[in-house]
Amino acid sequence: MVIGLNYISVDNVQKLLQRVEGILYDARLLATLPSEPRHFEEQVVIIDIDEKSMREQGRHPWSRSKVSDLVQKLMDAGVVVVAFDIFFAEPERNPVEVVLSRNTNLSEQSRAKIASLTDSVDFDKEFSETLSESEVVLGFLFDDSAKTAGQLPASVIDWQNSSGQLSEIASFENVLGNIATLQSSATGAGFINSVPESDGFIRKASLVLNYQGKLYPSLALEAARVYTLADSIQATSKISGNTSWLQGLSFGNHFIPTNEKGQILIPYKGRERSFPYISATDVLNERVNPELLDGAVAFIGTSAVGLADLRTTSVGVQYPGVEVHANVFEGLIHPEILPIELDFTLALIFSLLLLTGIFLAILMAKQGPIKILTISLVSVVLHVCFNWYCWWVLKISLPLFQILLLIALLTAYYGSVGFLSANVNRKKIKSMFDQYVPPAYIEKLIQSDKGAELKTERREMSVLFADIRDFTTLSEQFSPDELSDFLKEYLTEATSIIFDNAGTIDKYVGDMVMAIWNAPLEDENHALNAVISALNLVTLTHKLSERFVEKNWPKIQIGIGISTGDMVVGDMGSTYRKAYTVLGDAVNLGSRIEALTKYYGVDILISSNTYHEIIKQGVTCIKIDRIKVKGKFNFVEVYQPIGFDAELSDEVKADVMLHEMAMESYLCGNWQEAKEQFMLLKQSANLSITIYSILIERIANLIGHVDAKSWDGIYTHETK
Repeated sequence: MVIGLNYISVDNVQKLLQRVEGILYDARLLATLPSEPRHFEEQVVIIDIDEKSMREQGRHPWSRSKVSDLVQKLMDAGVVVVAFDIFFAEPERNPVEVVLSRNTNLSEQSRAKIASLTDSVDFDKEFSETLSESEVVLGFLFDDSAKTAGQLPASVIDWQNSSGQLSEIASFENVLGNIATLQSSATGAGFINSVPESDGFIRKASLVLNYQGKLYPSLALEAARVYTLADSIQATSKISGNTSWLQGLSFGNHFIPTNEKGQILIPYKGRERSFPYISATDVLNERVNPELLDGAVAFIGTSAVGLADLRTTSVGVQYPGVEVHANVFEGLIHPEILPIELDFTLALIFSLLLLTGIFLAILMAKQGPIKILTISLVSVVLHVCFNWYCWWVLKISLPLFQILLLIALLTAYYGSVGFLSANVNRKKIKSMFDQYVPPAYIEKLIQSDKGAELKTERREMSVLFADIRDFTTLSEQFSPDELSDFLKEYLTEATSIIFDNAGTIDKYVGDMVMAIWNAPLEDENHALNAVISALNLVTLTHKLSERFVEKNWPKIQIGIGISTGDMVVGDMGSTYRKAYTVLGDAVNLGSRIEALTKYYGVDILISSNTYHEIIKQGVTCIKIDRIKVKGKFNFVEVYQPIGFDAELSDEVKADVMLHEMAMESYLCGNWQEAKEQFMLLKQSANLSITIYSILIERIANLIGHVDAKSWDGIYTHETK
């Protein structure tokens, strides 16, 4: 069945096969990209008509006079070949003709005098003269959806193909070329078409395309021909019956093997901007280091907004099209870096599939699930290593997906019976207790060799308390059935979020959810996962509130407290009934600070221990207060997590910085300064403003009543 995938003509099957194979190809390419872009003696640069160029030189398209000046400046700087990822399909209107056509009342003498200036502002002619004195390759576009315009030069490719022979090379009937004045003066021309695969990614480049029975080169191929001073390009084909199969292309001392469509795998140098980018305006204003351009090959393209030619490639989904041409050019000049597709790839894969299938069938028969899995993994590793060896050392690209699919299917077939029978008891236990006991706890019970009990132990853990605010009042608005449905919907989605972030539900108490991390399974990032769960729970309440309004249910708001520290965890209770739970001061602190969220007007509060764990992992927090909670002698500092640094807007980041400055002033006794800053933050309203009202009022009570020098910044809460 797996072998037959190559011969199934169903379009969707082939697209799926190509898509998955493309993903594996991209992963392999990205994994083997060098840390530093490769370097050759030939310098290839991108002359970018970017936003900066548009600001300084005016909007695009530019006058041919300016383009001519750009080419002249490049040549004066020592550029060897210039290639345009742009085509000039229409002539530029002469300013003199515009003046005469719009001023018909001029006298004959005046018209003649103005007409005498025509040649002096003929910018197409000026550009043409510059082209005739330079080594420039112009771009053109094959497009059957448009009418043919412009002119193509004579084909420089020697292709022996009779009119009756078939070919796999893509053929076109229409072309958008350059105006004759420019094309006749240019050194050469190449098409700028990109040929994406069925999934839209550009992994291959067509070096030649068929137009009216003749082959024409790509922009990169023509630039390589001009660079190597070759007069022509020789196409090597193999004739089989009535079909001509392209084998490769030769120019100068280079032979480039291609597939039958005239394509090569693009030897990407790296991600976007692996080649030097030089702003076109810097060239025009002579602000470029001469060493960058001396002896270089320059590809001219644009990255300006609205003009950017961006492509989806293996190394980036916003990859400049002009840089694709640069990569192909470098591969043509250095064929040793080109990945190769063998002519007999299909036969090779067929043989590998057949041998692998027979070998695995013999080894896996009548084996247990562990041995089958081991054999499967060893087989996968061997095939992946062989595939990567061919790619990394031999520069040969071989498909991988079908072999991996075959191994997976054989593993599933031979391992299913043994695997299912070995897990029947485990599934029974899980199905019975999953709804009552944390799933991770059940897993550990099943795998435990010490009996059906987990001993208590001391661990550093994180605990989360989440409580719906004013739930007693809310519950009075429901009938018993509605209240049950309400809690079921809320607790189901809240539990899903906690489970998705490696948490364990300790207990539900009405609307309150208590969850723990780092037990029974170890979790190095327990504090971070707890905070991520809290942030997602807040988002969940907003979504649920919108859904509840549609059911005529009240909106909900939650308060969440998180504490990190040493806790005792394990089976606790009596001989008759036990529960897997946690105890300790850190647990009590989590419950207390959850109760304070309403007072401070925030959704989430975390302890200082939690704060110190998560700031190392890119989470932005702000200090809310330095407090003593009821029943505790020592003070604690509580914080509010705002979100991940990378996701915050500049305005929020600025307010976070101002908040930290204000809190520092407040805790140091600089109350007037702190008050002014808190008032600014309250007006900004990017952060929760309740805390600022509290602190401003607190400062008003402190000024004149408390000695700032003896002030310790601690606020004591008298209620739980």
